[in-house]
Amino acid sequence: MNKKRINRKHLSLALMIMFLFLAVEVSAAGGISIYTTYPSIVVKPGENIETAITVSNTTGIGREIEMKILSMPENWEAYLEGGGRIIDRVHVTKDNAIIYLNVKVPKEAEEGDYTVVLEASSGGYSDRLNMRYTIKSDIENKGDIETNYKELKGSSNTSFKYELKIKNNKNDSQTYSLGAEVDRGWQVKFTEKYDSKEIASIPIEANGTANLEVEIKPPATITAGEYTIPIAAVSSGEILRTDVKVIITGTYGMKVTTVTGRLNAETTAGRKETIDIVIENTGSTELRNIKLSSWQPSGWEVEFDKENIDVIAAGESETIKTTIIPDEKALVGDYVVEISAKTPEVTSSAEIRVMVKTSTLWGLVAIGVIALLAFGLYKIFKTYGRR
Repeated sequence: MNKKRINRKHLSLALMIMFLFLAVEVSAAGGISIYTTYPSIVVKPGENIETAITVSNTTGIGREIEMKILSMPENWEAYLEGGGRIIDRVHVTKDNAIIYLNVKVPKEAEEGDYTVVLEASSGGYSDRLNMRYTIKSDIENKGDIETNYKELKGSSNTSFKYELKIKNNKNDSQTYSLGAEVDRGWQVKFTEKYDSKEIASIPIEANGTANLEVEIKPPATITAGEYTIPIAAVSSGEILRTDVKVIITGTYGMKVTTVTGRLNAETTAGRKETIDIVIENTGSTELRNIKLSSWQPSGWEVEFDKENIDVIAAGESETIKTTIIPDEKALVGDYVVEISAKTPEVTSSAEIRVMVKTSTLWGLVAIGVIALLAFGLYKIFKTYGRR
């Protein structure tokens, strides 16, 4: 009796484990699928249509999936594209892959509904997607303009480059004038892709596409921030617009100079000389926590009316009164005093050439000594000259 109960227990446990294993296996099996956001599109005769297709793999392992165009209307042309190349297979892991279906509708196509059938297959898995195209000759298809990036980040001396794609969806060729709305100081340059010549307009064939590059250079003195640049392509029949964003992170620049710009001074040994030192912010972002320091000959002293500056805005400056005190025993000649300003991001310095001259007092003493010597000689010649 006990053995039967034990066997039944074991049997129940085995069945439970088997069912759990099967459930896990079924859930892990998954499959592959293909789909698009817009499976039904209205088009005109002669139009070229590009549609993004998502290929999904939920089998749990990476798979090489074969892609086929099973059927399409007579005289139509279609191909699959990935990475700028025509493809017939795509490798998909746990992340979805995006490929593109390009369809060319004949100019003589009549109005009505048409279907292009795609198939994805790998091992025992497969899926199909029916793309429906409704042809209407009286619709006015607008062109399209798009960029590879909507925003780029860099300093004020960065050249921001965006790829620009302009599509002419009309049945006749169009010439598009190119432009951007920017403030004074900005530079905008349009070129064809893989060509450095600057252009102002571009002709595009009926249902054709032009791949361009737009280079944007901000003013050197621009402050950090976000700037939206409207870009437009204008033809005789339409205006295509898109915006790109430039994010300026700012540049750090600092200069140490004087109010007059002269980097020299004159004094005498032991006498104080005060100079107005100017700290300029030459960058495009504010400077914070600026510390002043100096290097001077032995026995000399340098004093600042303040040794720390909290902040200097971009393009602004701060004047610091600096007192230089030469050594009382300094000999006549030229000496160099270095004034430095430092922040966590940038450092700058200036060398002040200080000429130490003879004191006026010693000059008067020397004149007095010479006068006494002259008077003494005069007395000697006067007294003994007659003998």
